[in-house]
Amino acid sequence: MNAQENKQLVRRMIEEVWNGHSLENLSAFIGDELLAEALEHDQQFLTAFPDVHITIEDLIGEGDKVVARLLASATNLGPFAGQPQTGRQVQFRSIRIFRIVNDKIVETWAMQDRLGLMEQLGLVQSAGGNVNWAAGDNHSPT
Repeated sequence: MNAQENKQLVRRMIEEVWNGHSLENLSAFIGDELLAEALEHDQQFLTAFPDVHITIEDLIGEGDKVVARLLASATNLGPFAGQPQTGRQVQFRSIRIFRIVNDKIVETWAMQDRLGLMEQLGLVQSAGGNVNWAAGDNHSPT
């Protein structure tokens, strides 16, 4: 598969499995060596956030890898991180890298804004204030 086909595979997996809330389709996208782990993870996540919707903000492909910058919007309606449901609506971003071989995702790496998610759920106290260092409007103490 070329980079464009790999991007299309990832896009279809996000739409059909995550946004479609259909774990039955997972094996069409995930290689055998990763399937059990992916199924367990996705089942736990969809139990905690059954109405999740993933927006693809960026999708970049090169060689056998696809990088996705994602925004998840959901309501916490099931247990998460060992805590009972909160009923709170959340949004958080993640960046995921997928490696694709023979039309299947065989490896994944992810970085998520877990702290922001936990703050929104009320599971950790907020450190306070939004800081946007990249925008240059906040300055670190000297």
